[in-house]
Amino acid sequence: MAERKSKNISNISVTKERAVPAKISASAFDDDDRHFDTSLAADETSSRTSIKRGSTSTDVAELNPKFGTSTLSKSAPIAEKVAAALNEQANAEENGVTNGNGSTDRDSEGPSSEHSDELASSTSSFELSDPSSSSSSWAKFAQTYFQTKGCHSYSCSALQQPLLPKKDRGDHLASLASWVTILRIMGDLPDADVGDTLAVAGTVPAVVTTVREYFQRKYTKKDVEETQKRHSELFKDPAHSGVTSIPFLPERSGGMLDKVQYVTALGIYRPEIRDELYCQVCRQLTNNPSRNSTVRGWVLLSLFAGSFAPSERLAPCFLQFLKDSSPVFAEKVERLVRRTFISGTRGFPPSWLEFQAAKNGKPILIPIALMNNHRMLVTADSVTTVQELCHQICDRIGIIDDSGFSVYITLMQRISCLGHGLHRIMDAVAECEQNTKQMGMRESSSAWRLYFRKEYFVPWHNAKLDEISTELVYHQVMRGISVGEYKCDKEEVLVLMAAQRYFCESQDSFEPMNLTSFLNSWLPEESKKAKDMAFWEEQVKKAIKEEFPKGKKVTAESLRADIVTYAKDKWHSQFSRFYDASKVISPAMTLQNGIVGVNSKQIDIMDEKENARNHITFLEIGTVSRTRHSTTITTLSGEEYVMHSNHSEDLHSHLTTFLEGLKRKSKYAVVVQDSSQLEGAIGVNVAKGDLVILDGPYENYIDADIITGMCKRTDKISVMPRDLLYILPTPEEPAADSMGMLTMQLKKDPTVFINLSASEKIEHTLEAYSKVHFRPTSDNTVTKVLKQVSFRKEKSATPWQFSKDPIKKPLLRKTAFKEELRSTSCRCFLAIQQYMGDAINKDRLAESELMNKYIINPAIRSRHIREEVYCQLIKQLTNNPDKGSTEKGFKLLYFLTSTVSPSYELTQHCEAFLRGNKHKLAKICLDSLRRTKQDGCRRYPPHTREHESFSYSTQKISIQIRFPFGEQQTFDIEPTARVGSFRNMIANKLGLAVAEDYGIFFGLQDRGSNLYSSSLAVLINARETEYFMDALTHVERFWLRQPDPISPGTSSTTQKMDLTIFFMKKLWVDAVPGEEVLSDVEFHFPQEVPNYLRGYHKCKMEETVKLSSLLYTAQHGQDLAALKNLEKDQSFLIPQTMHGEKPGNEWKSLIESSLQNNKSMKSEDAKIEFLKILSTLPTYGSVFFEVKQRSVKTYPKNILLAVNKDGVIFLDASNKGILARYGYNKIPNWAYDENSFTLVVGESSSAVKIYLETNVGHNLDDIVMCYVAWMMNKHIKKRPSAAGVTVGESSC
Repeated sequence: MAERKSKNISNISVTKERAVPAKISASAFDDDDRHFDTSLAADETSSRTSIKRGSTSTDVAELNPKFGTSTLSKSAPIAEKVAAALNEQANAEENGVTNGNGSTDRDSEGPSSEHSDELASSTSSFELSDPSSSSSSWAKFAQTYFQTKGCHSYSCSALQQPLLPKKDRGDHLASLASWVTILRIMGDLPDADVGDTLAVAGTVPAVVTTVREYFQRKYTKKDVEETQKRHSELFKDPAHSGVTSIPFLPERSGGMLDKVQYVTALGIYRPEIRDELYCQVCRQLTNNPSRNSTVRGWVLLSLFAGSFAPSERLAPCFLQFLKDSSPVFAEKVERLVRRTFISGTRGFPPSWLEFQAAKNGKPILIPIALMNNHRMLVTADSVTTVQELCHQICDRIGIIDDSGFSVYITLMQRISCLGHGLHRIMDAVAECEQNTKQMGMRESSSAWRLYFRKEYFVPWHNAKLDEISTELVYHQVMRGISVGEYKCDKEEVLVLMAAQRYFCESQDSFEPMNLTSFLNSWLPEESKKAKDMAFWEEQVKKAIKEEFPKGKKVTAESLRADIVTYAKDKWHSQFSRFYDASKVISPAMTLQNGIVGVNSKQIDIMDEKENARNHITFLEIGTVSRTRHSTTITTLSGEEYVMHSNHSEDLHSHLTTFLEGLKRKSKYAVVVQDSSQLEGAIGVNVAKGDLVILDGPYENYIDADIITGMCKRTDKISVMPRDLLYILPTPEEPAADSMGMLTMQLKKDPTVFINLSASEKIEHTLEAYSKVHFRPTSDNTVTKVLKQVSFRKEKSATPWQFSKDPIKKPLLRKTAFKEELRSTSCRCFLAIQQYMGDAINKDRLAESELMNKYIINPAIRSRHIREEVYCQLIKQLTNNPDKGSTEKGFKLLYFLTSTVSPSYELTQHCEAFLRGNKHKLAKICLDSLRRTKQDGCRRYPPHTREHESFSYSTQKISIQIRFPFGEQQTFDIEPTARVGSFRNMIANKLGLAVAEDYGIFFGLQDRGSNLYSSSLAVLINARETEYFMDALTHVERFWLRQPDPISPGTSSTTQKMDLTIFFMKKLWVDAVPGEEVLSDVEFHFPQEVPNYLRGYHKCKMEETVKLSSLLYTAQHGQDLAALKNLEKDQSFLIPQTMHGEKPGNEWKSLIESSLQNNKSMKSEDAKIEFLKILSTLPTYGSVFFEVKQRSVKTYPKNILLAVNKDGVIFLDASNKGILARYGYNKIPNWAYDENSFTLVVGESSSAVKIYLETNVGHNLDDIVMCYVAWMMNKHIKKRPSAAGVTVGESSC
């Protein structure tokens, strides 16, 4: 495999040589000796690849994927052409990128055997808050559930038994072994000295295999007793005990990454020990005297949180443990664990890439290759799904509709479509790394690549509506033609395509030499071999003259749209989502190991060699149903096609989405009965089988009882009842043969069409769902006999409808069989009854607390409780005789649907229930459920503001935003608005050109030093990918440190918060004064003035006089009255550091003289001139931080840090002289905690750590990270990409 030159982040745009790895780190894993740096280099991959059909590319992927399930596979011949297209793109440039691994390939070494408190990380010591005062505290949990009482805090001794009781001996032994591994990871127990060992590359079994084999063994009581003795011996002399053959403790412990992957894999594979793993780490974090051990523990906890979630029994206590801990680490862990609550358990242990990111406290920046040769870095974490990644890409590049776009991952000979569903992107990366390791290479050298391309078209796709999407698909099509992925069956079509592409790229410059070069590089190899180049040149020139004569107005945009539309219709089979089917049963045949392809035209059924065997058009389909592993299509003629597949859920979802979308977009319907046979249709001149063309898409009539349309047979427009028509799922007028088929079927059995039309308005219940999923009754024989003779109808016979009685057991089987979920499920039902008024609220809890604490929070934490709560609520809304109770129930359902969505199957029943319900909130709830399903669930229950602002007419929330120019404005947002979309809305309303340079911040008034505003202490940046209301809740939970809002027995009141929401300039990357006047006047100027007045800019006397006069003109215009106050108070015009330079009267005289030059200057012009002078200074556009340092003896104790687009500048706090400048290419890593910030600067052996004392390290981290990400995005934009990039360099 050919290697390309890599670029270390330290050398971006400086040199092409690879940097020498630095031995300096800001990580707690200093002694784990593997180097990591940020590299932008790529390895070549083989041109031969293969593709997997239907690989977890589901919109509703299984929440708990099978442990170690493969994503990559070999199956489709066409994958070679797809891979060729991708590789051809990747090789188009000279330099590529890899996964950011320009690292050395030294083995990871275990932690040092010395238990030392020496500062091995950037974090200074902090003491974990004692959570024992909380009702759900860690100490109380340990006292209640631990087998050994009083062992909830730090210890380095051996466990005599697991912390929590275990029924299975394997779980018991795994818990003891995990304790040893966790202590070794945290540095509290040295590794065993096994001497020099030699392992043949690729022979060490994968960690998932090792874990699986351990759990598959049978263990006796004797095994447990002997293992406990061996553990005791091990702890007597951990390094030299020589104890071996301990179950679940591999002989070769491996490096730090191996240990982390192994202990995480135990929790992924075995749900029964997940709580044990969490408890063991939390125990070690409680009262831990070692800073190094504490940091390692939090890193490990964050990796656990991104891999699997604690059970419902531990979850409330764990969240309280995090809330009571330092926010520096705890808020990151909570963010991950709450996301894992929603996404479910992952399939692979953390990758090398995730370990580096967790160690360094940085986000993962993943390179994505687009089909137009552009590259971009997107932010990810361990829980990021492919769906979230696709949304982020589309938001960044401006794609309006992401339907059909998917992410592909390649690794050497294999390529897999990850789709755009709930598959975790880091699981695919971890699998690639494991494959690389099995081939004898380091995980860090895994050359995987990610691509964003069109997988399929929706049937109603219109290429003219989204230019950016069309451009990407156009480039994909053209590249695919070039490598033979898409074949032109006619010579003239290929010639026309060549002419159109040449026109799009060269416009009017038709140079013969350029044309020759273009054809040589673009024409497929087969075509170049079949005909000589002179022939093609002549044909293309002729086509150009015919298609684009002078004077004819043709735009490149319209041509691209035409090409994409042609590709959608011509190559619809290639633009398909494919599913492997173990069996396909149709009326004509039974096919083993087939392939089902769903595209914009039809459903294709193929054999394993991809030969077409049958197809079904959407017009033929009557209903689509599914079981666990099969999907059944029933046609209008009664034929059934049964497709057995492991991806039946996604296949069913895909088909129903297409059918529903086609009906919503359709303008065509067929009359299902004569108008004379339907009351209300008398006088409408239509007959059974007539084609009716609606005067608009059917989505305009979904809630209407009558529809206006034109009968094709009579050409007359009529108003007809909705029940008279069957909407045809087609975007275009049906062909004559299709109409003939429909008419024939109508004559045979019109009831099929009538029932399908009527089913859309039938009130739906959970009766059918309950027969399969509800818990069976546990009545004995005598009870059953008594019920049969009773005259009263037994309510237990209808558990799916309203009941005033509380439940003693959960409704669903899967919650009833889980001990820790039973009581929570019953408490949820009682809370639902109390909220709806069907039960007494004995504790007098406020409605918002009752809903959030006892209904929605449990639903967020557990997917099983989520299903249970949905069933309980729909049960109470079905045949509820109390109108007031129903009103409250639908309000609760709205908040539930806007927060979480259930499984795919239950979602179908919920949607049917809401479609058939006539309540005024039913449609709002339906839209909310669909939006949550599409955009993702929230991390927190609804905020207090959401409860207060709810009304039937609008659900929008009013948010007050403060701007640097002194004004405040109120914006109304949806509860599900993300920070990025909110930011864009504000920028658009203000008329700002580039929204990405701005940010939304939460300003706090209770801690820290002054940053942006004289009245604020700290600003917390809101992540643009988060829901805004979740970000607000998160800040209040971790940074305001408010007490729990409501205690039992008290009434609900709105909490007064010391919090202000700001919208400000964040990245000063395009802030040249005068180029964008609006930004200069309203943002740049008001944000720079405080920095100037505090004396952060070092200005000469002449510059100070000029700047102060401009500042006066900008603020007061030509009115000189305010200048009189200058003698008494210089702070409003003169920098703080210059106050003692001259007395007030001299400053007044100098400024008055300078003001003579500003007589004709307007306020706006003065502001721009003020910025122009400041822009000549190196500190212009900086965020300043007052810090203290003791690391560098040549620097003063008090330092002023200036962070801007050029890097970090160290200034002397007294005279503002520049002590040092470090570009971001000279800052390999940094880290922070509550009271310090550590910067690693320099390269190689000259790199040093600079410890800075500050309590706003999170602000420093955020602004540095944003500039580094911007720089890397700029660098990578037009370079081929390969694998992942994290930020930061450390020895690991």
